[in-house]
Amino acid sequence: MAQKDLFGEIVPAASGPARHVIRVVFNQALMGTFDYGVPDELWPVSAGGRIRAPFGRGNKPTEGFCVEVLEDVQKPAERGYRLKFITDVIDDKSLFTKRMLELGIWISDYYFAPPGQTLAAMIPAAVKKGAGVAKIAVIYLLCLPNQVESILSEELKRAKKQQVVFRHLVDSGAFSADKGIEKSELKKATGCSDSVIKSLRTQGIIGMEAASVLKSLPVIPDNYALKTSKKIQLNRHQKSALEYLENELTEARFGVSLLHGVTDSGKTEVYIRAIDKAVQLGKQAIILLPEIALTSQTIQRFSERFEKIAVLHSGLTASQRNSEWQRIVNDEADVIIGARSAVFAPAQRLGLIVVDEEHEASYKQDMVPRYHGRDVAIKRCQLENAHCLLGSATPSLESIYNARYRKHYKLLELPERVMELPMPAMECVDMSSGEDAFSDEILSRRLRDAIRVALHNGEQVILLLNRRGYSAFVFCPDCKEAIRCKNCDVTLTYHKRGGERAGSGILSSYKAGGYAICHHCGSRTLVPVACPLCGKKLVLKGAGSQKLEEELKNKFSGAKVARIDSDSMESADYYQMLDAFSRGDIDILAGTQMLAKGLHFPNVTLVGVLNSDAALAIPDFRSGERTFQLLSQVAGRTGRGEKPGKVIIQTVKPKQTVIQLAMQGDYEGFVNREFEIRRQLALPPFTRMAIARLSDKSFQLLETEAERLFELLGDISFRLGLKITISKPVPSIIPRLHSVYRMDIRLVGGSGEDMRKLLRNAIYEKTYKQKVKIIYDIDPISML
Repeated sequence: MAQKDLFGEIVPAASGPARHVIRVVFNQALMGTFDYGVPDELWPVSAGGRIRAPFGRGNKPTEGFCVEVLEDVQKPAERGYRLKFITDVIDDKSLFTKRMLELGIWISDYYFAPPGQTLAAMIPAAVKKGAGVAKIAVIYLLCLPNQVESILSEELKRAKKQQVVFRHLVDSGAFSADKGIEKSELKKATGCSDSVIKSLRTQGIIGMEAASVLKSLPVIPDNYALKTSKKIQLNRHQKSALEYLENELTEARFGVSLLHGVTDSGKTEVYIRAIDKAVQLGKQAIILLPEIALTSQTIQRFSERFEKIAVLHSGLTASQRNSEWQRIVNDEADVIIGARSAVFAPAQRLGLIVVDEEHEASYKQDMVPRYHGRDVAIKRCQLENAHCLLGSATPSLESIYNARYRKHYKLLELPERVMELPMPAMECVDMSSGEDAFSDEILSRRLRDAIRVALHNGEQVILLLNRRGYSAFVFCPDCKEAIRCKNCDVTLTYHKRGGERAGSGILSSYKAGGYAICHHCGSRTLVPVACPLCGKKLVLKGAGSQKLEEELKNKFSGAKVARIDSDSMESADYYQMLDAFSRGDIDILAGTQMLAKGLHFPNVTLVGVLNSDAALAIPDFRSGERTFQLLSQVAGRTGRGEKPGKVIIQTVKPKQTVIQLAMQGDYEGFVNREFEIRRQLALPPFTRMAIARLSDKSFQLLETEAERLFELLGDISFRLGLKITISKPVPSIIPRLHSVYRMDIRLVGGSGEDMRKLLRNAIYEKTYKQKVKIIYDIDPISML
């Protein structure tokens, strides 16, 4: 433990030459490592375990990770400096396997993220805090089995209550502390009092020890159970894909498969069969999902086929997260289901990682370390000689490119829906012409008529409007100005009072009809009736999901309507809403893009997409790809049962090429067209990209520092002969967020190693002193 002087200041726990030296990283924005001595009384230290050490000028006690135990220990004179000594060892055992520690270092190096922050992000906070751990008293027998009868006939001959307790312990086999029974459970089972237990302890018949146990509510409901129903018959394409996967798993070699299957082509069944093969081979499997809302359906389906399942996602309580993590550590799970961070699950027999809906942007983390869950899954499989299975109806252009041209990749195709179901009929409604162009209603006449028919037939409807709130912005037609956020360079979204979840922070103090909120920083304001500049009446522009819900309830008063978005519910509510829709308790489900992701509802026969071209207006080279994926994915939510499906897309740009290709379901045509555009513009996947984003509250300082960094990067690139194009600094697409100005420098070209070499040299350049915040986003998914 740490030693203190009379005034409570931490001092080194040892002095003189260090016999044991370790390399340490701290959970701070520091790229380097630090060598520390280890006092003999704290030795040994495990690589991957946490320690506490004096750090910085004030020698503040700081928690860090040991990343390496150094074998060649130099004397102080040979090093040229004296080492500080660690003061505490927090973990007796490593929190990481050797391969997981390697993965963490790779993430730090590849994504240019501080190693200490990277390792800290890989272990849930609930695990580090020991959430849900409780102290209990364990009762056990101090006798041998062959002594039972003599104790009953002699010591306990007349003590009937003590006999009951003793017999219960014997019947439970509690002949040692590790097989003992919790005191509270023993009292409940036998009805005994504390005095009975005390008497047995006094006689030396039973012992009692303190123990730590994890207590949490079950993650998987009791009604989710194994089913012995007949296996689903695979079609020829599924059989072919599964045959390849089973062979790869049997060979136990690294590889990546991209399972490209149209919506409802049976990708999940292929996942299940591949996982089943991995489990038969004594391996574990991780399945990653893009949204925690999808885990409920996935857990239910997988629970029918697998018994030992663990779940990891942010929707669990802290004690549940720790409990599930420890189950995996203790090798009590064969299948692990979770969102992005489940890629770090401590599985020690890993054979397979499945990345479902691999194209989803939610796999990219927007905080340090800015890793992509799909790419980290691939790297982990490479380190552990496992197979990585990517699945999507609309693969990202990076993945389809890799599957076509890179080693270790294999493209598997499922071109048909299961049971030979037809693809849904696609229909486009031009909202820029005809009566719909002059209507204030969100729903076109054609879509309203289609909804009535579906409801009349007892069918269900999904409507997608990828915009939260009631209206996109509040606008003065005379001043030509919208109400804007005081902290961010964005317009405020209008919310009508009512319909938001309790505790969301946007209900209180708004007694009027509505308010405007910034969905970036959370600031909000009451909306005046008239423009404060000219006094004219303000108008609402651009409908949101809240207004859609209101219109649906007015137009279809007999239908049960529900809205699903982050304003109206918390994570736990998603499961209840989707479960209610699955049971048929809801007729029309309206909401944002979450509805497009991997949900299976056989009674849905109509999908409507409103404002389908909105994403095309975003100045991001991936806007077309996202629009195509969103339209294709949401179209796949219909026609998944016995009845055929229909999709109605409302747009003001019906002739836009991306929308036309989505209407035709022509993924190949879209890929070929987009590949040609990106090849000509030297954009991913044909080149590497990184963004250096600078930010500061002073725009003048920001401009100066951005120009300095631009010149430094250019000088280093020229000096090292790197083939990287460095664009001049420009304001970010949203130039100001949270009262902080932002500028971007885009770096394109070269290899991944060239990019890291450039950035590494820039950060260690002694002549350059950083005066503003700089983050580096490697392989950025969004330009926002």
